[in-house]
Amino acid sequence: VLVCPLRPVERFRDLRPEEVADLFQATQRVGMVVEKHFQGTSLTFSMQDGPEAGQTVKHVHVHVLPRKAGDFHRNDSIYDEV
Repeated sequence: VLVCPLRPVERFRDLRPEEVADLFQATQRVGMVVEKHFQGTSLTFSMQDGPEAGQTVKHVHVHVLPRKAGDFHRNDSIYDEV
């Protein structure tokens, strides 16, 4: 699931402080729903901010991924799938 701020901006640094707070409060709420819906036991949150970080979509967004024990052979392998 992706969570995006109401105002589209390319980089995280472009968000105003209140937008950062709103984005992460929304991300927290979405995370609780995603974890419950997919019967996860944990969550991975991911954001690529800038081209060298792997950002390919030019707007701020947070990936919310439900996790379960053993879902990836190596825990960090999930980042290859994001």
